[in-house]
This record gives sequence, structure tokens and C-alpha cells, in this order.
Amino acid sequence: MHGVNKNKGASPLENVVLHPRDRRPLYQQLAEGIAFQIRNLGLAPGSRLPALREIAKSHGVALVTASQAYEALAAEGLIASRTGRGTFVLSEAPPSRANGAASMTALSARSRDSDGGDAESAISRYDAQNRRVAALRLSRWKVAPGAIALSNGHTAPETYPLPDFARCYARTFLDDPAEIHQYRADRGDERLRELFAERLRARGADVSADDILIVSGAQQALSLVAESFLEPGDFAAAEAPTYFAALEVFDQRRVSWVNLSGDADGVRPGSVRDGTKRFSPRLIYLNTAAHNPSGAFLSRSRHRAILDAARESKAIVVEDQTCWPLCFDGEAPPPLIASSDGGQVVLIESLSKLLFPSLRIGYIAARGAAMRSLYAAKLRADTFTTTVAQRALVRFLESKSAARHLRNARFLYRRRRDALLGALRRVVPEGSAISAPRGGVNIWLELPKGWSSVELFGHAAREGLLFLPGAPFYPTMPAHNTLRLSYGTLPESAASDAMARFGRALRSYVAARRSGSALAGDDAGRAIVSAV
Repeated sequence: MHGVNKNKGASPLENVVLHPRDRRPLYQQLAEGIAFQIRNLGLAPGSRLPALREIAKSHGVALVTASQAYEALAAEGLIASRTGRGTFVLSEAPPSRANGAASMTALSARSRDSDGGDAESAISRYDAQNRRVAALRLSRWKVAPGAIALSNGHTAPETYPLPDFARCYARTFLDDPAEIHQYRADRGDERLRELFAERLRARGADVSADDILIVSGAQQALSLVAESFLEPGDFAAAEAPTYFAALEVFDQRRVSWVNLSGDADGVRPGSVRDGTKRFSPRLIYLNTAAHNPSGAFLSRSRHRAILDAARESKAIVVEDQTCWPLCFDGEAPPPLIASSDGGQVVLIESLSKLLFPSLRIGYIAARGAAMRSLYAAKLRADTFTTTVAQRALVRFLESKSAARHLRNARFLYRRRRDALLGALRRVVPEGSAISAPRGGVNIWLELPKGWSSVELFGHAAREGLLFLPGAPFYPTMPAHNTLRLSYGTLPESAASDAMARFGRALRSYVAARRSGSALAGDDAGRAIVSAV
């Protein structure tokens, strides 16, 4: 069934289509469609948009719906209304990490694609939640021989401290009492909780072992947070872009998203202040260390303003500190929780990326009522996290192997980052913006305005190169000219070849755009499937 757009004229918004089966509110569909026209299809700065009555009539919606859509776009800094003159596209439209904040509901139907379906259309056609589901599948697909995958965000297997851990597991089975293998209901191994608390105290946080809950990786931590603090329909805020797997977890609570903007020093305090004042989100998710996808770290100088804004709106701040030790420029800044004197910050960290992914251990740091809610949710989920792995991890963290592993891993990823950055800078077109990461394993790239990373993906797949299109990283109103390149598994010697393929894909895409035959739809889907 086609959309309900009844517009038949030459309006600049005639291509904005509303879908009756889309569960998102009509105002959100309308706002996202207009935002796409502005950001990606070159709706010129200064262009006059239709009056509210005109757009309500042409798209078959109520006047209040059109008004809500324009309000959301104005909050994003994309349009402005001028008394007696009309509504216009701003001459300085914000970049993809949008200024200000806009509320957009993340409701969606269940994913309609299948494991063998058209991945390109799954990413581009459906709403934010289904784009994230498709991206998860895409990032986990196997790669055909000869292809180079920069899409998955994985770490390098050659860094995994497996022999050291094998010895730690052996000592656990041989030396620890049999009782550790019994069923249990607790917050985790007492010594491991103390080690995590010591690490946080060394970085300035006032926490004890009683404030630590051991969980089965970051995804479980996020799930427990969502269950404990969010009700269906609540507002939640996050950076745009941010870690899409976290957004996918919160999507399950049917939240209404508020976009926050950031830069090389992390989320902007002004954006947090504006977003919390306008929408009073129940939860603010911030990836404050080795930000995925940009690699930024939150500057300590911004802590107080962010916490003040959260406190005024009574929002819980969920701080994701996964990969904080993988900082390439000296020591990582202190976490946000180090500046919090109350229970408003809930910190999560996973050891999976830092050590090896099959080690499904992480923790949550929280105080008071927040910890009690999280612990109750943990007991409902799985009672306890494997004690064998916890005891082995204690032995590893207390050994000299831990420091050696971190030193080697940081050295390897810094060299891989430098190799890919150097090669990438030689091929990106004018008008692109590269976010040079300070840590982690990802590079964020913004292509020239009006370009489509999904269409480019089809060209890159034909060259044997995979990346992850950027749309799933946005809570709402995505910028379609963005993408993520992951270098964790890319040897330095392969960086030049990878970017040579990327350069050929860029040239092919530019030629297709000029001829009006940019790869899209089923053709792109077939190219993606054949490449992966």
C-alpha cells in the first residue's frame, strides 16, 4: 500500500510520503521526510516551505500535525519561521551531528526483512529501529573470500590474551572450592566487584564494591537499564550519532528519542540543556569514552553543565565507558560519574572488546535505589553471571599479563588507525569530514551533502569493500551521507588496498550520480548480498 501523501503539485515537499502502516506518529514521519530533503537532497538554504494549511492539505494530515512537524524541525535548527513571511530552510543548516534537540518517536513495526533479504532496502526503507536491526545483521554477516570488511567493529583476534586466560581458567578449576560452581543469587564475585570499584576510584569516582553489579556483557547491562528506568513512550536522549546497538535495546521500550549534538570533546552541554528543558527525558544515554562511532572522549570540563541539566530534569544519565582504556592520547579523561555526587549517573562497562568477545562479563556501577532496581532486574534475567569466568578474570586482572595486554592492544590499534586515516585522506572527496578517533576501533566519515552512503555501499560491495552506512547510528532524523569504517581487524599493510577499493567505489558512485543512474534498490541489495 502506498503512502497517504495526496500532494500532486510542484511543492518542494512533494516527495515526502507518509505510510499508513508505519507506527510512528504522522508528525514524525513528516518531519523526518522534510529533514531528509534538507540534509540529503539539497533543498536549498533560504527555500520557502509550504504554509501549515497547505502542507496539511497536500499530505492529508491535521493542522496540528503539520505544526508539530515544523516545531520539531525548528528545534533541530533546520528551519525557522518569520512572522508575516513564512517558514524557511536555514542558511546555515546544522551538520549531521545535529545542533539542538528534537523529539522523535522510535515506534516501528517488526522487521520485515529476512536473513537473506535485501539489506540495502532494509536499511533505507524502514524506520530507525528496523534500520538498526538490519545493520546488526549486516555487521555480523560472513565476508566472501577476497572482500575487506570494515563494517563489523570487531577487535583483533591476535590481541586476545588466550594463553594467559587458559592458565587463569585452569587455576580456577584446580584451586577454587567446588562451591563456586553452585547456583547463586548475588551481585557477582566479591573480589571482582572490588577490582572494578578500585579502577573507578583510581579515576576519581566515589564508589565501593557494593555499588557494582556484575552482568553478562554490555548488552545485558543496557537491557537491565532499559527495564529498570524506562516505561513505554518515555522520552530518552542520546547523541546523534551514537552506538546503534544501544539504541536498538532502548527501542524495545518504545521510547521517543531526543537527538543531542556532539563534537571532538563529546556531547555538547548546551544541547543537553536544550533537550532536557524542552522534552524532560527520563534517561540520557552518553557514550563518553572511545565513542562509537566517532572515537571521541567526553571532556571533564563539560561534566558539571551536563550533570546540572540532567539534575534539573530529573533524568538518569547512563554512561557507557566501554573501551575507555583504548585511549591513544595519554590517559583517558575521568568518567562522568567521577563528577557526580548523587545517584543520577549509572555507569556501564564491558570487558568483551578490551579482552575478547566470548568473555561475556561487564558491570554496572550505580548507587541507592538505582542499584536496587538493577539488581532486581538482574535476578529476573538470569540470577547470576558465570562464576568460572569471573574467577578467571580476577586472576587475570591481578596478574602482570593485564597491563602487558592493554599496552600491546593500544599500540596495535593506534597504528591501524593511523594507517587507515592516512589512506582514507588520500581518497575522500572535497566536502567530506573525517572524525579522527582518539580511541576505539572506528572512524566516522561524513560525505558531501546530498550523497547516500547506502547507494555508495552498493558500489563499494562490488569492489569487495564493506562499511556500515550511518543511518542506524542516529536516534532519529538520520544523516544519510554518513558511514562508519572499522579498523580493528584491518592489518596496516591492507589499509592502502582497502582505501584504493573505497576510492574506486567513490569514483563509480560519482559517475553514476552524474549520469542519473546511482545504484539503488534491488541492484544494491544484490550487490551487498553477493559481497557478503
